[in-house]
Amino acid sequence: MKTVQVVAALIINQDQVFATQRGYGEFKDGWEFPGGKIEPGETPEEALKREIQEELATEIQVEQPLTNVEYDYPTFHLSMQCFICKVERGNLTLLEHEAARWLSYDELDSVDWLPADRVVVTAFRKYLVKDRAALVTTLKKFREGITKEGFVAACHNFVEKTCGCSVGEANDRSWYDCYEFLQKYLPIDAALDNFTLSFEYMMPDSQKRADVLLLSRYKVIILEFKEKKAILKDDVAQAAGYRQSISHYHYETEKKEMQVEAHLVYTHLDPEGNHHLVDVLHPGNFTSTLLNTLKDQVPMTEQEWYNWIASPFYPLKNIADATLQLFKEGDLPNVKTIREGDIKGTLDAINGIIKDPSITKSIIFVSGVPGSGKTLIGLKTVYDHAHDQETLTPIYLSGNDPLVNILQHTLSTNGVDKEGGSYIQSMKDFKYLAHGVTVPLHHIIVFDEAQRAWDTDTKEPGETEATLLLRLGDRIAEKYGKVTILCLIGDGQAIHRHEETGMPLWVNALSNRSDWNAYVPDSYKQLFSNVPTLHVSPELMLTTSIRHDFINVSPWVEAILELDMEKARKAYQDMLAKGFQCWRAWDPKKLPGFVSYIQQNYPGAHTGIVVSSHLRHTPGMFGTQYKGSYVKATEAYKWYNEESYKLTRGASEFLIQGIELEFPIVSFIGDFYIQNGKWVVDPLATNPGLKDLRKVLENVYRVLLTRSRKGMLLYFPMDPKEWKLEETYQWFAGMMGIEE
Repeated sequence: MKTVQVVAALIINQDQVFATQRGYGEFKDGWEFPGGKIEPGETPEEALKREIQEELATEIQVEQPLTNVEYDYPTFHLSMQCFICKVERGNLTLLEHEAARWLSYDELDSVDWLPADRVVVTAFRKYLVKDRAALVTTLKKFREGITKEGFVAACHNFVEKTCGCSVGEANDRSWYDCYEFLQKYLPIDAALDNFTLSFEYMMPDSQKRADVLLLSRYKVIILEFKEKKAILKDDVAQAAGYRQSISHYHYETEKKEMQVEAHLVYTHLDPEGNHHLVDVLHPGNFTSTLLNTLKDQVPMTEQEWYNWIASPFYPLKNIADATLQLFKEGDLPNVKTIREGDIKGTLDAINGIIKDPSITKSIIFVSGVPGSGKTLIGLKTVYDHAHDQETLTPIYLSGNDPLVNILQHTLSTNGVDKEGGSYIQSMKDFKYLAHGVTVPLHHIIVFDEAQRAWDTDTKEPGETEATLLLRLGDRIAEKYGKVTILCLIGDGQAIHRHEETGMPLWVNALSNRSDWNAYVPDSYKQLFSNVPTLHVSPELMLTTSIRHDFINVSPWVEAILELDMEKARKAYQDMLAKGFQCWRAWDPKKLPGFVSYIQQNYPGAHTGIVVSSHLRHTPGMFGTQYKGSYVKATEAYKWYNEESYKLTRGASEFLIQGIELEFPIVSFIGDFYIQNGKWVVDPLATNPGLKDLRKVLENVYRVLLTRSRKGMLLYFPMDPKEWKLEETYQWFAGMMGIEE
């Protein structure tokens, strides 16, 4: 049988690989990795560069060999040398192929590969595994075939060379300790021999690694090893955080609905401390616990564990990055609760109302817990209906000028200004249309934070933003036949004068408007009962937070504002058990160290001071470098991306509402503090323009405490003359309980 010598390029871009579809010949329509025959006198690398230039008009860099494939087709034997490559110059223009796709890991099986290329796909999966863990083996092989020295060397080299982290003697001692513990206490049972062990598995978007993972077909068991004598808060958060990330963001785990368990393993004794936050293992219960948790479990096949280790994570992006993804790719972040949960049902309900030809004028109210994705719903609605009509477009409005600044600059600096930034405007600018005769060219108006609608219009006293929007809607419907207003509601977040009236503004505006169909969630049924044409839809209420890695902090925040210690402590313990991280401090010298810790352990995470605007800071409150908390709305993008971590300026509630930081420094500065068991307002914080300063300050701290995505530092600056925050600090210390 004739042998054909060929080369193939696996052109990669981050976690994607380039695949092409044959456009001619015996294997037409089959998918393959691009390449071709080796000509006489050519090296494989030279042949590959030439073929890619001829087929795709692109120069590539051949980085390393991947695999050699020997495959018998009916009429010839194929000998194919495959290489990992990257684009050096060019746009991968199809000159011979019928089609092409960039495939992510989870899409590798979505095309009909030619038989030989299926072998390459398997090799590519193995290639992806090598940078994800120091060692992957079975229980039997670990017990019988891996020496202590070999194990430590594998972990040491992986962390140092692959992860780029410094490794010292303390790390090596920890790996020795882990090895000896497992050799002594891993169950010896032939039925468990083929279960998979993974060591130093890389977690997404951080420098964190899971010590040990024990995998079955239906379970992921996380084992975090400690040589300590007591359970510490950060150790609990670490193990619980791994469980949250793998449960919600790991593609294979989610797809197969695998159960995820997290255990802290104390190698020398049963530790002191709260055993209820996370499962604690030690020499006395390790073996029996594993035997019990693996009961009735099935080992993974080699292919299954390759798939699991190489599987991508899809962590939830911050609002700026999620908006950029939406307007560049048309998709919301790939998170299960977005695809299958509240958000999908809410979007379906909204789209059904928009597309109903029998409805001329509709106003939809969507509410939800903080961080539940209301802004994403608004932006997705705008994107989905951007091309409904030639002359009319949707528009996203926000009274939060800093958020508008961040979103517009994020889009414009990434080359999508025309398709994205033009759909996002400040409510302040848009209102001028209401006072003119021009009819806006918008059939869908999304108003974010609609509960903050102003109760007074400066140009027309007696008018409100609610009545102005309805009047604009009347003009649009009269001229173009249809209009929808989508109001996104964040309860308890009115922080500005003129915003205090809140939802009753909308009730009053609609009370005699039978021509408007109003749609509300169940929670607003009573409030809107006097609205003539009312429809109640449970899909319009979002109950799951997606901001806090699916950890709902709202019960905790409400308990704090109610000063319900028992309720707050329970909610806090629940948050810790799910991976939320929280620290407290009173010394400004601790703040730079906190920022350094976040930058080192969570590269790319946002952190910075968030603080109330209702009381001026005193000198030294945030350190000598601090210049104040006044950041203009037009400077929001710069502060968010370039300045926040420097701690030179803080963000007030006006800037931070509607955006999010992974780890904010939430600051209590004395305008609202605990005295004699009650929240009190400092007299210096008075504002004559506010009707209910106490309620506004309560909302301010509700906003500050719900801006985080992963955790927060609670900061109570000490005044050496009179520390009026002492009772506040002690209340939080008692609530948090675990030693810092």
